[in-house]
Amino acid sequence: MRNVTLLRRFGLVSALAVGLAITPAAAHAEGYDTPRSATAVGAGNTYAEGVAAAERRARQAVLSVGHDCTPGTYYTSGIYSSPGGGTWVFQSTHEAVCVD
Repeated sequence: MRNVTLLRRFGLVSALAVGLAITPAAAHAEGYDTPRSATAVGAGNTYAEGVAAAERRARQAVLSVGHDCTPGTYYTSGIYSSPGGGTWVFQSTHEAVCVD
């Protein structure tokens, strides 16, 4: 039973890896050839709200210069949290490939 579970997990991971490997090539073939990135700061009353605000602002900045972009990746880090956790501030960089 354990071997079957491990094989299923490996199959799922392999399928995911293949899908991730294919996605950038397919995007490039459709005209997505201009890399774009933007960094923004966002804040919220909770950890999740702060992260979401920073990532949303970074994505909006990328989309403001590229009209159609891949989902891309985010690099987000905390830059401030108030004592007691009432305010969370994050900086996020969003990198995507867009149609020029």
